[in-house]
Amino acid sequence: MELNPELSLPSLMKLVSFSFWSWMYLWCSVGSEKSPEWSSRVVTLLHGSVASVVGVSQCDVFNLSKCRLTMKVTPAQYALMVWSWGYFAFDLLWCLLYWPTSYVMLCHHASALIGINIYMNKDYTGCTFACTVALLELTNPLLQIRWFLRECGYNKTVIFYTVEILYLIAFLTLRGIVGTYLIFKIMNADILDLDEKVISFVFYVVSVAFIYEIIGYVLYKYRSKVEEFKGFANEMAVVLNEQQ
Repeated sequence: MELNPELSLPSLMKLVSFSFWSWMYLWCSVGSEKSPEWSSRVVTLLHGSVASVVGVSQCDVFNLSKCRLTMKVTPAQYALMVWSWGYFAFDLLWCLLYWPTSYVMLCHHASALIGINIYMNKDYTGCTFACTVALLELTNPLLQIRWFLRECGYNKTVIFYTVEILYLIAFLTLRGIVGTYLIFKIMNADILDLDEKVISFVFYVVSVAFIYEIIGYVLYKYRSKVEEFKGFANEMAVVLNEQQ
């Protein structure tokens, strides 16, 4: 059998997307004194911001009817799939080079690539993908801004704690509460194929793993803060009682 050496159009678009994100990373890195992670997070911030805005606009979250979920993929939704596939391919490679032991992140990126391939091979998954990527990426800009603030020495400022708390609340709400509700609806939906349900469940398991890590971080960092606040409150109560 004679093999066709030409790339298919979807493969070519994914290759262009991957090349774009690789070029963005190199552009941020060349001549810069910043760390590789700094450049990677600039790229991640760009992807997360655009994916969130486009994902929300294409999701139509207040009109998620059976008719809406089975509509043909729009050009904007397909472009979002290509945009995200190239980014996750780039970031998976970056994590393999710099964070090879970050198993949850590697699993997240690998499942994202598999999921996008599944979505791109179907005609009616645009709305489902837009809602999924919006749910997964909405908190990402806050996470990156938090990292940049900490890296620039603002980790003990009001704005840092504000961004961090907003991120923690948003992540736990979207991935924990909203994600649990959506996975229940997805598993019981008769309009979704088995492969879509499986990849959605994998996304949910990865989200639970992230939630577990975040809860551990919160308990480690803020337990002492709560104890300090309680001690301060008790001292103030003693002072007020003495004045009375």
